[in-house]
Amino acid sequence: MPAQDRYDVAVIGAGQAGLTMGYELARQRRRFVILDTADSVGAAWRTRWDSLTLFTPRRYDSLPGLEFPGDPDGYPGRDEVIAYLESYAQTFELPVQTGSEVRAVRSENGAFALILGDTPIEADQVVVATGPFQVPRVPKFAADLDPTVFQTHSVGYRNPGELPEGPVLVVGGGNTGFQIAEELSLSHEVHLSIGARQMPLPQRIAGRDLFRYLEATGLTRVRACERPALASKQLALDQRWRQRRAVERHELP
Repeated sequence: MPAQDRYDVAVIGAGQAGLTMGYELARQRRRFVILDTADSVGAAWRTRWDSLTLFTPRRYDSLPGLEFPGDPDGYPGRDEVIAYLESYAQTFELPVQTGSEVRAVRSENGAFALILGDTPIEADQVVVATGPFQVPRVPKFAADLDPTVFQTHSVGYRNPGELPEGPVLVVGGGNTGFQIAEELSLSHEVHLSIGARQMPLPQRIAGRDLFRYLEATGLTRVRACERPALASKQLALDQRWRQRRAVERHELP
């Protein structure tokens, strides 16, 4: 295989994870390429709804080596994120190869062959940075609903003007569901369906974003292996708090 088609590392995906990996590889002076099937970096962000807003302030949205521009305590929108990712790739001159769909990865002769159409490339290592939620999940019963019922997934939603008049049911209580439900509530009657009981946390406490407190307490730096122990401690604290409240309310002897 020609030397120009052989890399130390091939990164699949040109979103924030893939670009960050590229930044670190460039610092190590590795020969690498970043491949993406779309025609631009950050393609997943370009398909999100118009008013999408991050729930983390700009001070926490920076990738390594480049500060996210704007008010550190403000919340960036979708287009700001796209512009930042474009700037990130340009600033560090990352070798992003768009329009390159990786159709297969095969282990060959102690390395990896990546099949891109009729032009395979070879790499000693491969990093998959395509993201975990690229395929929409739509329950099978959706196909059995009356055709007059308007349906869309969050990846297809853009703004309230696309929806017909009448009540709206938003299924899912993550940040996506809450943001879309809030926006639609300005023009529609909205019902929010959540599969499990949640304890919503305030976005800001005493004028500061919640993440400032999580950072101050060290919770944002907890490693994955430490989370079970942390969860057990939190459960014990919650139980003690409930018992204390019960005593105060004379619910326990």
